[in-house]
Amino acid sequence: MELTKLREKIGFNVREYRLGRAYSQGVLAELCGLNRSYIGSVERSEHNIGIDNLERLSLGLAVSPVELLEVSTAGLDDGTPNEQAITEISSVVVLSRKRFFELLKQCAVHRPDLVAVYLDRCGVRFVK
Repeated sequence: MELTKLREKIGFNVREYRLGRAYSQGVLAELCGLNRSYIGSVERSEHNIGIDNLERLSLGLAVSPVELLEVSTAGLDDGTPNEQAITEISSVVVLSRKRFFELLKQCAVHRPDLVAVYLDRCGVRFVK
């Protein structure tokens, strides 16, 4: 397989998983600790992605790194996170409930898109 073909496959899968979860490139970048323009260059197959960044993307998208390499992208729009990936990125942080809600409120003012992603990952669904 040509390297550019693998790069295209990864870029396509990153984009499909991102869109399947209704994430903007900015939201995915925040979740992965990467730059938004880097996400775009990966999706356009312009960037030679490193293993560490492949892992960051897989954790941000809640899929295994292997899934980003697969040809088939069936079942992307179900939005169901991979439980193993969620467990791997979870670290223990102890906050008081009051402090947690203060931080969440502050974040909602500046980045409501990230709060929406967080609440979605927590299983919170809004009804109209």
